[in-house]
Amino acid sequence: ANVFVHPYDMAYPGTLPSLSMSAVKASVISATALNCQIHETSRFERKHYFYPDLPNGYQITQQRWPLASNGFVDFRPWSNNQRQMKKGKQNTNLRRGKPTNCNKKHDGSAKVVMQSNQGESENIQLRIERIQLEQDTGKTITNSIASASQSQIDLNRAGCALIEIVSHPDLRSAHEAAGVVEKIRKLLKHVGTCDGRMEEGSLRCDLNVSIAPIFEGDLAPSHIQRSKLPEGNGHRVEVKNLNSLRQIISAAEYEVLRQSILARNNTPTGRETRTFHVKPISKEFPFGGETIIIRKKGDSVDYRFMPEPDIPPLILDEESLGSNLNLEEFIEENMPELPEETVARLVNDYGISQDVADVIINDPPAIKLFEHAVETAKMELNYNESPDPVPTMVGNWLCNDLFALVKKSATEDGNGNSALETDNGEESYGSLNHPISVEFSTVKGDRLGSLIAMIANGIVSTSMAKKILIIMFKEDLQSSPMEIAKSNGWRVISDMNTLIQLCESVVFNPQNSSQLDQYRKGGKFQWKIEKFLIGKVMAASNGNAHPERMKEALSSVLQQVTSSLPQ
Repeated sequence: ANVFVHPYDMAYPGTLPSLSMSAVKASVISATALNCQIHETSRFERKHYFYPDLPNGYQITQQRWPLASNGFVDFRPWSNNQRQMKKGKQNTNLRRGKPTNCNKKHDGSAKVVMQSNQGESENIQLRIERIQLEQDTGKTITNSIASASQSQIDLNRAGCALIEIVSHPDLRSAHEAAGVVEKIRKLLKHVGTCDGRMEEGSLRCDLNVSIAPIFEGDLAPSHIQRSKLPEGNGHRVEVKNLNSLRQIISAAEYEVLRQSILARNNTPTGRETRTFHVKPISKEFPFGGETIIIRKKGDSVDYRFMPEPDIPPLILDEESLGSNLNLEEFIEENMPELPEETVARLVNDYGISQDVADVIINDPPAIKLFEHAVETAKMELNYNESPDPVPTMVGNWLCNDLFALVKKSATEDGNGNSALETDNGEESYGSLNHPISVEFSTVKGDRLGSLIAMIANGIVSTSMAKKILIIMFKEDLQSSPMEIAKSNGWRVISDMNTLIQLCESVVFNPQNSSQLDQYRKGGKFQWKIEKFLIGKVMAASNGNAHPERMKEALSSVLQQVTSSLPQ
């Protein structure tokens, strides 16, 4: 239902637009993170076209006078093995895109060679043409009712301010497109200007796809003639509102196939806007993944751009930024640490591996939780030696155990059914209980740090600590790890005298006399009897005996048994 709708969003006469100051601040931070040149003065204009989800008949945008321009982002192509790829070595060789100085002009030319996405892939640089503020449109829904010939218009998001990032045509494959979207998603999530939830529409991708000859100029082998496309082909086709990496890859690959078939048949492609269907709509693609046309596009002149009369030029000063700071001071005060800087700091200052640091920065709240937990653990341990094992322990428990509990809490219902789905190596979710982030963890940094200190001190074992963490997360949200351990009788017995007494009570127990007699005789079954006794000692200690020290104590007791035998 259209419940979050302002009269202006439905083009009611007499209503006027207003500029969102929070969107202005977010766009400045985003542009800085993407290495853009920010313009202190930008202007708004109307882009005219007709479509049912655009009630005004025009869209307010900044296409000719954007807020920022001439940026770049470095990334790697996406692959289904990306999470398992070795990240220890960084290849700093860049291909394509702009040089380091983002204020220089570029001719847009690019010579590229397609390469496999397997193994270590080189970095690629995508040039950002502009970043602009514009008005979001509504959403046309064609599959929510029985008749496919009818549509519904959702205006709940219409009129909201959005940040549009427009790139140069530097990408050459579907996996490159997915790779750069994932990099931008993580970057904006890290600096706090977008939550990155593509499945909820917080970040969407409009993909422009066109085909070109495989070999051009000097890149063509001598035995292959330079190829050309038939006249009327090679136009870019826009696929709207893709909301997952899988959709980006599927839509790009489908468009390449469709446009190549048209070129072979000498059929012009034309400039058009299409939408992507996940579910099957034809027999040719029984698993879905097709694009269908929603409207033809003319040249940009057909949009009849004109200055927006109801919104004055945007001047980035103290008033528009909502502070007593100019643009440079605002960026310096509000720009957070970038992901690469955070990874380098975590690796250098805490000595954790880059793999662990990469996992932590993917969830910005995890950075503070990690640092708080390390600080708490060191304070309780009073540990200042080098090398310091505490950060590594905290990182491993955070990235493995705590993240797993958060993910399970977000994706499982009351019956233990998971909303998590996996398709072609990419995870997708149905209805979540909460976002998958440690921001929603019931275990904060102080309690996690206390638990790590208990493990490092030998107070609890790893298996005990796992049980304590689950109780802290699900059941007891207030008690400290020490209080939970005491209430459950969990404490490692490491005192050697206590362990020897425990072993003696088991070894000389009349119920185990037959095993003891067999052990005294020696032979090949002696190791089995020793294993049997280890189990009995561990059971007698309720699982609290320190495994290694208990084995030492048992060996000492058994050695006394065998040495007392007559020679």
